[in-house]
Amino acid sequence: MKLSGKDELIRVIKSKIEKEGVISFREFMEIALYYPEYGYYTSDKDKIGGFGDYFTVSELDPIFGQLLAKQFMEIYREYFSGEDFQVVEIGSGKGYLLQDVIGSIKENWPDIFDRITFISVERSPYHRKLQQKLLRNFNNLFYLEDVSELPKVRGVIYSNELFDAIPTYMVRVRDEKVYEVYITLKDGEEVVEEERVPPADILSYLKHLGIRLPDGMTTEINLDAVKLLKEIGLKLEKGFIFTVDYGYPSAELYKPYRNRGTLICYHRHKYNENYYENVGIQDITSHVNFSALSLYGEEVGLKTLAFTDQAHFLINLGLVNELSSLYEKGDYRSYERANRLKTLVLPKGMGEKFKILVQFKGIENPRIEGLKVLPPKTDRYRL
Repeated sequence: MKLSGKDELIRVIKSKIEKEGVISFREFMEIALYYPEYGYYTSDKDKIGGFGDYFTVSELDPIFGQLLAKQFMEIYREYFSGEDFQVVEIGSGKGYLLQDVIGSIKENWPDIFDRITFISVERSPYHRKLQQKLLRNFNNLFYLEDVSELPKVRGVIYSNELFDAIPTYMVRVRDEKVYEVYITLKDGEEVVEEERVPPADILSYLKHLGIRLPDGMTTEINLDAVKLLKEIGLKLEKGFIFTVDYGYPSAELYKPYRNRGTLICYHRHKYNENYYENVGIQDITSHVNFSALSLYGEEVGLKTLAFTDQAHFLINLGLVNELSSLYEKGDYRSYERANRLKTLVLPKGMGEKFKILVQFKGIENPRIEGLKVLPPKTDRYRL
């Protein structure tokens, strides 16, 4: 397969391979997604919505942000009443979800609104500019580029489809030995994968999580995801972390039938597995290992409250009541919106695909509405 995509990124990749002989798949993915100005996420290309490559839940309807706001306000009332409170979104993108959260709190809890500091953490300069235009009327909102800039947080930190886009290492099991996959170029164009002995931290990760990869499997080990989770966890002094993304616990993620891993590319609302093509033009993602986020979070004082899916979480918070209200209205627009809301909770769709890991710190035995009813403890939900 030939390397193709943005000329600027192809030159960067070729130059690094010429100097070093090979580069890791993780380094390739970092360049493709985050290289300054030209990477997929750091460029000024529309990525989300009808003119982009994929939809997020906030693109479909504001209900997700509104119900998150409801959950956050329950947390404020139960565990922070009368205190200053921070609401932080990591990886805010264009700012639509944050707009729905802030707007809902301002409309429905005006007495609390002025006590809250909202913080957006977004790596892409292009997306930060879009946010500042979209959210210019909110004076208690602050913009940061990196998690390292966050002050100590007392409140909630949340992310939506953040961890799936973190560059990951690729590994392959051959003759029951684990190898890391590197890439080089044949004749300056053709991508060739090479298998090399992995660094100790990859093997430590597998041992720490009790993962035994099946022979012949090619899959992902995302060390940067647990590093980021720990960094976020250290910033939390008291409160909750909500991680919304698609993925599974280790027991489900590394089953033999996933022997090709979970790396996938999105381009113009179609998916493919050709990650060496359209470099910088298409998205590259992988499923999140929620067992890893839970276990490594414990190292920075985070306790796991529950692991659920989007359907259970939204229904617990009152999505069905909103649907009933729309059907009672009986007009075309209400039915149209009701159909959109149903897509958020449908089995085998977004309702099951998106999972929510809730972790906490500094609170004794918390209970929250969104976790009132949980899915069955199958391998897909057993951390």
